[in-house]
Formats: sequence, C-alpha cells, structure tokens
Amino acid sequence: MKTVLDLTEAEVKAFFLKERSYRSFELPEYFSFQKLLDSLAKELSGKNLKESTTAVKPKDIEGVNYTLHNNKDGKYAWRPFQLIHPAMYVFLVEEITKADNWKLIQDKFKEFSANEKIECHSLPVTEVNQIYAWWQMVEQRSITLALEFNHLLHLDITDCYGSLYTHSITWALHTIEESKKPENRDNSNLIGVSIDKHLQAMSYGQTNGIPQCSALMDFIAEIVLGFGDLLLTDELNKIGIVDYKIIRYRDDYRIFTNSVQDSSEIAKVLSEVLMKLNFKINSSKTNSTDDLVLGSLKQDKVHWIYNKRKTDNVQQWLIQLFVLGKEYPNSGSLFTETKHFLEWLQAKESSKDGLQLDNINVLISILVNLAYNNPRLFELVTASLSFIISKIEDKNEQKEIILKIKRKFSQLPNTNYLNVWLQRLTLKIDPSISYSGKLCEKVTDKNIAIWNSDWLNAKFKKIVEETEIIIEEKAAKIETKFSEAETEQLVEYDFLYS
Repeated sequence: MKTVLDLTEAEVKAFFLKERSYRSFELPEYFSFQKLLDSLAKELSGKNLKESTTAVKPKDIEGVNYTLHNNKDGKYAWRPFQLIHPAMYVFLVEEITKADNWKLIQDKFKEFSANEKIECHSLPVTEVNQIYAWWQMVEQRSITLALEFNHLLHLDITDCYGSLYTHSITWALHTIEESKKPENRDNSNLIGVSIDKHLQAMSYGQTNGIPQCSALMDFIAEIVLGFGDLLLTDELNKIGIVDYKIIRYRDDYRIFTNSVQDSSEIAKVLSEVLMKLNFKINSSKTNSTDDLVLGSLKQDKVHWIYNKRKTDNVQQWLIQLFVLGKEYPNSGSLFTETKHFLEWLQAKESSKDGLQLDNINVLISILVNLAYNNPRLFELVTASLSFIISKIEDKNEQKEIILKIKRKFSQLPNTNYLNVWLQRLTLKIDPSISYSGKLCEKVTDKNIAIWNSDWLNAKFKKIVEETEIIIEEKAAKIETKFSEAETEQLVEYDFLYS
C-alpha cells in the first residue's frame, strides 16, 4: 500500500497541497480551498515565513488558524476541527518538501520502522482511502495474528493531538541530545525546529498541541509517534521481551503476545515511553482479551453483526440505528450504517418509482434525535433529511420543520460544524435563516475574513482575503435535496473520527 513516504519531494508536495490533504473533514460542495492553495503555492514558492511577515508576528496574535467547533458527544465535550491558515500551511509544506529535508524525514522513518515487530499503518495513503487502509492493515491483519498469539491488549493515547509537545518533533528528527544543544534550539535550518516554529506561529505561540483534521498534521503526528516506536523498541530490547507484535494506527495500539505477563510489561514500558513524549494512556479505553478473533473487531461491529435485522420498514430501520447509537455512540458501525441508509435514500429517489415514505414527521424526528446524540452523523443525517423534507410539498410546512430542527440543535453547545450543514439544508427553503460561525457567514457575505492575516505582508494577505472560497454558482444552483454528486461525496468520505 503506497504511502506518502514512497513519493518524491515534488510528488509529496503536490499531495499535501490538494484540498483533501488540507482538510480531512467534509464541507458542502460550494466550499473550495483549492484555488486559494494553488495561488499561494505559486506566489510563495521559494519564500519562507520570516521574510513574508509584517512587524506583527503570527505567534503573537490569536485567530491565525480558524477553529470550527464540533460537538463530540451530544453533551459538553467538543472537538476542534481546524482550518490552518492557508499561507502558513503552504509555508510548512514548502519546508517539509525541500529535497534535503524530505530525504532526512524519509530516512528517519526507516529508523522508526526498523523493528518488524511494531507495525504502523496510519501514514497517509495515496492509492486507497484511509478507511480501507485501516480495515485491511489493522482489522484484517489483527485477525490473522490470532494464528500466532494468544493474548491481545488494546491501548490508546488520551487527546493525542492536543497533547503533542511540538519540541518533540525536533527530538524525533534530530535526536534529543542534538536538539537540546544551545546552538540548535533556535536553528531553523534544522527541519524539526522549523516545523516546531511554524506550529507555534499558527497557535499563538503554544508548544502543546497541533491542529487536527489535515493529512499534513496526521503526518507530523506520525513523526513523534514513530519516534515513540523507536524508543519502545530500545526499551523492550533492554529487558529481553521478544515474543510480541504491535500494530499501531496513530494513537491506537494493539499489543499481541502469548502471555498476559508480557502484555502487562509491554504496556508498562509503553506508558513510560509515552510519558517522556508528554502523552499518557487512556485507561478508560484499555482492554484485554484472550479471544483474538472477536477482540480484533470493534465492539460496536460485533454488536451489529449479532443484532442487525433485515427490514423493509424504514421506521424500524431508523429505530435499529437509534438503538445502535445508544449502545455505541459515535461508533464506526453507526457511521457506516447511516451511510447505507443515505445511499438507500439516494437510490430510491433515482429509481423509476421514486422515494415513497410514510409518517414523514416521525422519520424526521428519529433522524434528528439520532444526530443530536451522535454528532459524528451531522453531515449524513442532514443529507438524509434533505430527501425526506423534499417529500413535503407545502413550503411553509418545510420551513416550520426546519425551524424546529434548528431549535432542537440550538440546545447543544459547540455546533459551528453542524451549522454549516444545516445552512446547506435550508439555503433553498429560506436563505434568510442565519447561522453562527464564520464559514456560515462567509456564504452570505464574501467580505468575512476566516483567518487573521495581520501578520502577512500586503501582497499575500490580499490573496488570502480576496480569493473566493465559496463557489457562488454551486451555491445558487443547489436544491433542498442533495444531488447524487453530493451524496457520493459523503458516502466516499474517509475521515476517521476518534
């Protein structure tokens, strides 16, 4: 399976400058950042961050990146989806993909992966989507290992991206000893230091945490996590543990052994290694099993395999999804099965007889409450609602239902991401319905600035502020019902929500 490490510096630069690499969360089709990325890449080629700023330094101001708050659990937890300042993003891509820097990074990953007993399968892939990569290289590989091992221990890191210590990137790429030499601490000629400075510049000078939701940040996280694999290997070699296999997908570890004692010892060593990198194990998600077949599958998937019942009744189908969401909120199986429901709606709508539904208000209520309790489903449920609401012929009744949906979701905190999708649903019904959040405001007022660009010189600032990110023709042409292209975009969506 081809990853970014298999690419030349020119190829990896092109990969990271694609919009899908820039943002790994879905937005309505009238949003597009590709033209902006292309324009900046052309103008900033060969330039660096330091020579392109004003007297105002980016690390001294807030709002360089734009954070799109997304409710995480239907209560008070939230997850920050970030749109990195596009100029800062391009500067960082430029640095990483310089020939010497990219060669050093590739060589370092060879060191990180030298231990065949530790397999990492979360590097950004270039030929298939990330969901397929996870299924093939993590789930299927785990089941295969049931032939060789008798015990499986699951561990993961608490708030991995939010905890990542930016100085540890330099440790990973240049060793801890070299990084801590006084002459190297501020040496931007070292790619690790340069990455660190760019991350601080976009995050108000913070050294804890990196932005979430881009392939580039996934890759930077892998630099530190790969370094952790190297440190773990060294420590396990010291104590003589050799009979094991570890599969890591980002911050998720699957430890295969032939004894509970070895698993416990490896977990202890891993915890100590991660602590040195400012990470800690999430004890609430730690579990062990001697059943490696079922243990290799996520619990929500096992539940669905056991309990799924075929039905031609749409309301019963949605109730099944609702129950799954209660048992395993925001789970991968729930996301997948809600995708299937959306695909069914699209297929029925496109069929000869069209989509026929009874008790429309009941279906809407179930779907809304499903998304209310499972924010991971916001975009899929919004798309599904578009087909159902379109079956209501009275436009005033459509608007009344939309306002009820809006009021229901307004009870949740941190819903800027949801608002983007509700706005997509209501643009045709009543474009005057307003939603909070800069992306929503940008749809109706092109002068809204998404990012704080006061640190950027006038020429580049103008590109950021004047390049359109809303495709007005698409926004004008949308119908209440999602188009086939929009639905396909959502069901092919490969963002892994954890």
